[in-house]
Amino acid sequence: MRGQKSRSGPDVRKGFEGGQMPLYRRLLKLRGIAGGVKTGLPKYVPVNLKDIEAAGFEEGEEVSLETLKERGLINPSGRERKLPLKILGDGDFNIKLNFKARSFSTAAKEKLEFAGCTLTELPGKKNG
Repeated sequence: MRGQKSRSGPDVRKGFEGGQMPLYRRLLKLRGIAGGVKTGLPKYVPVNLKDIEAAGFEEGEEVSLETLKERGLINPSGRERKLPLKILGDGDFNIKLNFKARSFSTAAKEKLEFAGCTLTELPGKKNG
């Protein structure tokens, strides 16, 4: 019979709809980081050692997500309210405190252990 598929030569390409705007061009374009995939979003609420030292904690006190909120050091809103705490190693530290966080950076761990702090890693899924 007659028609485009009966002619010699290559067949129509995948997605071709006879001249109509194909489906893959009619759908939305993905914007942002891979179109909404959550790879670029933060996985922790980060706090540096220099900020903790500036907050005026006294020796033997506990540093956790709740105590940092009380002191006004962090103010998580929206999605951040459900995120765990991560201690980062920017700054010097020499006060003995009790730290409770989901994660510590390697630099922060070294500095805190050198200062004689007790570190408690809270259970939960490691996000990386």
